[in-house]
Amino acid sequence: DLDRLSVGRGTFTWLLLKTDETVEIGYWKIRGLGAPLRMMCEYAGAAYVSTAFEVVEKADGSFGLDSWFKDKKPELLKLNALTNLPYVRVGNVVVSQSNACFTHLGRRFGLMGATEEEASKNEQCLCQIMDLRNDAVGLFYSGFAADKVTVFESKSEGYYTKKVPVHFSKFEHWLQAAGTTFLVADSPQVADFHLWEMLDQHEALGRFLRKPSLLEAFPLLKRYYADFKALPQLQAYFAGPQHALPINNKMAVFGSTPL
Repeated sequence: DLDRLSVGRGTFTWLLLKTDETVEIGYWKIRGLGAPLRMMCEYAGAAYVSTAFEVVEKADGSFGLDSWFKDKKPELLKLNALTNLPYVRVGNVVVSQSNACFTHLGRRFGLMGATEEEASKNEQCLCQIMDLRNDAVGLFYSGFAADKVTVFESKSEGYYTKKVPVHFSKFEHWLQAAGTTFLVADSPQVADFHLWEMLDQHEALGRFLRKPSLLEAFPLLKRYYADFKALPQLQAYFAGPQHALPINNKMAVFGSTPL
């Protein structure tokens, strides 16, 4: 049986796996969905390794994904039939599916909230953030056809000026109603790591499109973005090689090279 301990900020506690075990974060050699998981480990001061799988661009313009699909995934499928990227592995326990990975680390590191209500808020925000991410990825990659740059150019204006503000408005109103520094509490919880990453990606997108920052229209989100970036526990991460990775993979129109 796995040793367990109870931790939590208040009367609500989670049963966690031993915190002295090394966590493995598996993802592509980009920021993407791996960045929030890596940041959570950094914030918690956890022992972890980041296993990054690289996409290889071939001479014919196609992309090789063997580093994951051929070299690693078959091994992990023996431990978890649902294995995909990202994954979190501790010993022989493999967790996959993005939000399941987030909440797994949230429970492990005491970042799911101090009450049932806070846990529920984390889960709601994670789902809403994933809606934003799914819309973003649709633009960033713009399909895989030869005309993807044309598709990107035709969609980018409407996406940036109309679609993203709808998402940002929801989080602005959420912060206003919550009255907390971060989404769920006055200290970062699991959902904050993914939201901050998506805000940062859109700051980069604005620079790429030569557009003003969308955060100027959302003062609470702007403050939130700055407060998270100033967290002492994450300064080494922000100054290090993992934050300097490309946002997206090599086949993307936006974010396929370090910014």
